[in-house]
Amino acid sequence: MPAFEYQALDPRGRTKKGLLEADSERHARQLLREQKLLPTAVQASHRQRGSTGPKPRSTRKPGHRDLALFTRQLATLIQSGIPVEEALQATARQTRHKGLQSIALQLRAKVREGHSLANALLDFPQVFKPVYRALVASGEKSGDLGLVLEQLATYTEESQQLRNTLQQALVYPAALMVFAIAVIALLMGFVVPKVVSQFEDMGQTLPWITRALIQISDAVVVGWPYAIIFIVLSIVFWRWWMRSPARRLRWHRNILRIPLIGNLLWIVDSARLLQTLGILLHSGVPLVEALKVATETLSNTQLQKELQAVTQEVTEGRSFSHALQQADCLPALAGYMIASGERSGELPDMVKRAAVTLERDLDSQVQMFLGLIEPAVIVLMGIQVMAIVLAILMPIVQLNTFVG
Repeated sequence: MPAFEYQALDPRGRTKKGLLEADSERHARQLLREQKLLPTAVQASHRQRGSTGPKPRSTRKPGHRDLALFTRQLATLIQSGIPVEEALQATARQTRHKGLQSIALQLRAKVREGHSLANALLDFPQVFKPVYRALVASGEKSGDLGLVLEQLATYTEESQQLRNTLQQALVYPAALMVFAIAVIALLMGFVVPKVVSQFEDMGQTLPWITRALIQISDAVVVGWPYAIIFIVLSIVFWRWWMRSPARRLRWHRNILRIPLIGNLLWIVDSARLLQTLGILLHSGVPLVEALKVATETLSNTQLQKELQAVTQEVTEGRSFSHALQQADCLPALAGYMIASGERSGELPDMVKRAAVTLERDLDSQVQMFLGLIEPAVIVLMGIQVMAIVLAILMPIVQLNTFVG
């Protein structure tokens, strides 16, 4: 049964919005009238495949926190023995995210038609990634859907935490650099011109640092519109340049060689891969299929290429640990732990332990990176401000000496 978004007036004239299930738009209006509501707008919450109806209004894509909460609520209901379709309906009522409300009702409609939940998730590839769908399919096959969903909610939260760690490592230093550049640009564009204009009638040669400051200030005042245009064009060119798979692969290969940053990105992707692989193997997904799904979570195409080669070797019968050692695409410690897990028959547990180890290593690497970059930016900004102050003070000292 499809879901409809509605807007209606209650007996007191207040506007109410929400979602309800109905056979058609006419049926939805009838249900609203039975609730003593006057419908003012009713439309399908999502255009079904092959539908010629109007496009639905765009809704905000659910974030990782919204999806994790949605998954945990659904897991709790299913583990309580409630059928999947009823659990989806109850979850739709509980979640505050309008997009997830609509998705839950549409999933329920597909399940009521006889489709599996994993098959219904295929209608929303932007929300439910391959890892999510693979785990749900595995849970349905094993009969432990509630437990798998609980693990999936934890995995979603851990993935978000890993993403936050990467953002802390890269976004904060970048924001600090932008702030430092903005402060210097404001000084050079507005403060310095007013101060140095007082030196123009001195009738003597200014110090070289003051002359350089005046030239830089004039360039900032005159050239800032061109700088903005250059930045915009550079962004457009970069987006076009990165569309080529070959160029993107070359860039991703080179970025891994950058000191500190390349190592951070390598550890993040390695931890993400092992985190995903661990939960897939724990849920009963075969190793080859788990490797294919986990490889899709990597952001670096060079690492994706290397893991695809590893997957191919495992498909041909080689051991996972041996293929990893040949490719050298994961940290050595992770490779040793995986080899130990294969020998002891505890590969899923050792993969998860390796992921936890890499996450701890990542935290220490981030703290070291921030500990280096923050003082460096502060020192650099201090040197620039000191140069500006010297350029302003030296003519004043020179003038006082001349007068004296």
